[in-house]
Amino acid sequence: MSRGGKVTMQQIADRLQVSKYTVSQAMSGKSGVSEATRQRVMETAHAMGYEAPAAKAEPAASLSAAQHPNDLTNSGSRSAGTDGRYVVIWMSRAHQEERMYWQRVLGGIQEGCRQRGWGTVLLAPMDEGKSAEILPSYLDRSRCVGGLAVGAFPLRQLTAMKRTGLSVVLVDHQEPYSGIDSVANDNIAAARMICGMLLDKGCRRFIFIGSDRFSVSFRERWLGCRSALEQAFAQRKDGELRRWNIPYSREWDEALLTRLAKTTPDDLPDAFVCANDDIAIHLLKALQQREVAVPGRCRVAGIDNIEGSAWTKPTLTTMDLGKELLGHRAVEALERRMRLPGASVERIGLVPELVVRAST
Repeated sequence: MSRGGKVTMQQIADRLQVSKYTVSQAMSGKSGVSEATRQRVMETAHAMGYEAPAAKAEPAASLSAAQHPNDLTNSGSRSAGTDGRYVVIWMSRAHQEERMYWQRVLGGIQEGCRQRGWGTVLLAPMDEGKSAEILPSYLDRSRCVGGLAVGAFPLRQLTAMKRTGLSVVLVDHQEPYSGIDSVANDNIAAARMICGMLLDKGCRRFIFIGSDRFSVSFRERWLGCRSALEQAFAQRKDGELRRWNIPYSREWDEALLTRLAKTTPDDLPDAFVCANDDIAIHLLKALQQREVAVPGRCRVAGIDNIEGSAWTKPTLTTMDLGKELLGHRAVEALERRMRLPGASVERIGLVPELVVRAST
């Protein structure tokens, strides 16, 4: 029970060691949560005395891309606003279909728009290597209130977005030469925080796993890890940082297993810092197969706080980057730009939260 107040979804999530998003999805009956998890959430909520808030009337809307990513067409996926106004969401097809991170960011955006009575139109400016129209001719531009560019896009496309005359915000990407507002998770701070925690636990030999060619976020996480450790090593006159530059693409997990197999017990680090939770989860399994004790011999940490990180053995220490919150804050930034079109360019970096679990 909470102290002097109502039980919250976050308290239920903490009790079950899952994300708040999982609890919300389970309670609302939405897809993406197994029936077993849904049952555990409902039973725990009942036992803790959780009281659901009063239901609110929701505007009618068509199925969103986050619910049915395979139904997307070249003309985009739409949801209706209460008065016909809508926000364009530019998002690559690969991001639209990625469930662990980008679909949750998209869900936050769509919920933020829904709360404001706006619909959404989901477009993929790049499809199979070919450029598509930034604003297709079939759209009623008079009802478009603005646009959100989710993920990285070439500067020429960002320039085309800006030339539409719409208020535009970049989501989880920064392009200093675009002159466009941005809202992004602070990946550098996330890596620095997790390295600081590992240093406090006595770790001195580190291996970072991830290729900065995969994404801007991977590159930023490597830079954050390197800057934090180089600073610490300079002060303490000891320490070692190595990097396994494993491409995060097809059969990357085989490359990880091969690299680990070539590593002798004496060459193992005190801590592995992985560019995301998916890599860290595969690493935990591989270390377990080699009978390497975690955290006894090596500590392992990831970044993202995906749902699976709470179910590994041992459970995974990670950084919670607030995926739905990122989507909500992007809509807020768009609303500000619409209200203050002449304001200076704003760059918002969301501060991550350290989630310490058994792997460290």
